[in-house]
Amino acid sequence: MSQTSAGTKLLLFLSTDIGLGRLAGSIFDEEAKKMDVVWNADAKTVPSGAAEDESASQSDVQNAGLVIVIQRPESKVNLKTIFPGWAGRAEFWDLPLSSDEAVALRQNVANLMVKLILEGGKRQPTAETTVSARPGTGPASSNSPMQKNDAVRVQRESKGRGGKTVTIVSGLTLENGGLEALAKQLKQLCGTGGTIKDGKIEIQGDQCERILAELLKKGFKAKRAGG
Repeated sequence: MSQTSAGTKLLLFLSTDIGLGRLAGSIFDEEAKKMDVVWNADAKTVPSGAAEDESASQSDVQNAGLVIVIQRPESKVNLKTIFPGWAGRAEFWDLPLSSDEAVALRQNVANLMVKLILEGGKRQPTAETTVSARPGTGPASSNSPMQKNDAVRVQRESKGRGGKTVTIVSGLTLENGGLEALAKQLKQLCGTGGTIKDGKIEIQGDQCERILAELLKKGFKAKRAGG
């Protein structure tokens, strides 16, 4: 997990339990490979004062583009105390009590994957591998993932749904893991249910304005469609 190639960024998982960090790193590397994300994961333990080969050093956190601290309720971590002067980027994942840790980590990794892709963390195609997005449209854009999502549309629909209204998000180019993570975030945002059907996200109720604002905030070039 610790080796990175040119152009690849390092994601460092920190925890008091090296097993948790390695599990998270393995899940992340598996998903990153599927989605061609330019990040590799490594795992270290939070320094405890004892000399341990697996403990993170100051250079480990400095070399990481992002540090993820995995915490259990009884083991909160203060990075500023452990690594004084370090001002890098960090996120904290709190594992709930009595949870299936593998399931919780997969959910967190899926959410993180969407965030990294939206920030431009997906590997861009080379001139040799670039293909047309649609016949006759020329080479696909090699710009950021946001520019590949410039056809995102948000619309309300009730026809043929027994009087119920749903909000549909179409035109997304995210792969399955990213699509599922985004759908989950939108359901949480709207406080309602939803599903994925034929590559489109369907959220219960008339949520157009809320979802449109959220997509624009995330960098999608989304527009309102229909009524």
